[in-house]
Amino acid sequence: MFHSPSVGAGSAKRICVNIPRIERFLKTNPYKVDFKRYQSSSSAEFPGSSEKKDDRIESKTDEVKEALQKVQEAIAEVELTVERIDSLPSARIPTSIDKVKDMLRPVAKVFLLVTYCVGMHSWNVGTKLIGGLFLASLVAQRGYRNSSLSASGAIAAVAVGWATLSSSFRAGLILLGFFFASSALTKFGDENKDIEEDHKKGGQRNWIQVLSNGGIPAILAVAGCLLSSGIDLSVLPYSNPPYSIVTTAFLGYFSCCCGDTWSSEIGQLSEEEPRLITTLRPVRKGTNGGCTLLGLASSCFGGLYIGLIFFITGAISPGSPFVDALSQWKIIPLGIAAGLVGSLIDSVLGATIQFTGYNRDTGKITGKNGPSVSRISGVSILDNNGVNVLSASLTAILTALCAAFL
Repeated sequence: MFHSPSVGAGSAKRICVNIPRIERFLKTNPYKVDFKRYQSSSSAEFPGSSEKKDDRIESKTDEVKEALQKVQEAIAEVELTVERIDSLPSARIPTSIDKVKDMLRPVAKVFLLVTYCVGMHSWNVGTKLIGGLFLASLVAQRGYRNSSLSASGAIAAVAVGWATLSSSFRAGLILLGFFFASSALTKFGDENKDIEEDHKKGGQRNWIQVLSNGGIPAILAVAGCLLSSGIDLSVLPYSNPPYSIVTTAFLGYFSCCCGDTWSSEIGQLSEEEPRLITTLRPVRKGTNGGCTLLGLASSCFGGLYIGLIFFITGAISPGSPFVDALSQWKIIPLGIAAGLVGSLIDSVLGATIQFTGYNRDTGKITGKNGPSVSRISGVSILDNNGVNVLSASLTAILTALCAAFL
């Protein structure tokens, strides 16, 4: 079967048109076909009488006709294949309308997601619980199908998502925004990130990683819900200190997680050689505590991203005073600072109390010591998940303290 799209349908049709002419020529002139060919042949080539020569010529003619029939069938199949290829969506040249649709599709998804969350939090506790469980299950299933979550990670994501989404409109959308953006960045340039032994294609996260990023914020979201009767109140100034503390701590925790994730995923793509934050000496890519300018800038943008979501969702949250929400603009620079500081704290901890080595057998960075491993930095006290929880918790505390002075 022919599958090459390089054969044009017009050329195939021209060949098919000439085949009947060849067949008619063979029928009316069977001897002329081979006249010149056999005219120059020696008598040894065709031994026997002229009748045998005629039979042989007719046999050759039949073989040619059969071969031409096969060619005609093959060309017809090529024409059909070309028509199928031309009808594929990928064969069409994208138009301006297609490009606009591709740009609007994610915007439409975000709009539908926000609309759903608004409706869920506009009614009673029952709709929040049922709606939160449904949305958390849907997102976890999507993450598992796209290999962003393992089976255990998906189960943990349902629990974390249900608690966060049901407790607060603002907290729920921050969680979703962090998950979708981080998953996309983890897969971006994935072919250039296979430099660690624990690297998984697509950045698949298990239950430990899910709880490290979302466990404590889920508890903070539930606490904030109990302190505010489920309404996203203003946090600046500290008019309701307990609520403001847990809510700004939630902001700081996710700003640190997002800043650190963005710094790690984008920083690995930098052409600049990383430098260890404690000594500033050059180290291999993937080394815990290694920093680049691109990575540090990315951590700021990660914090900015969380701060913007916090500010915007606070303004449109059901039951939240719109005017008071607009006065919370200081949350945005606070998020930027939390993203950067959290990433720096994570780097310092990673360079000191987390072991990093180079495995000479695999040629990759590893967090486990061994006979074929050369130490780069740190001692084996905490693993990567422990460092993430500790750095994000410290950032949450610092963010809550700083917010008290804004």
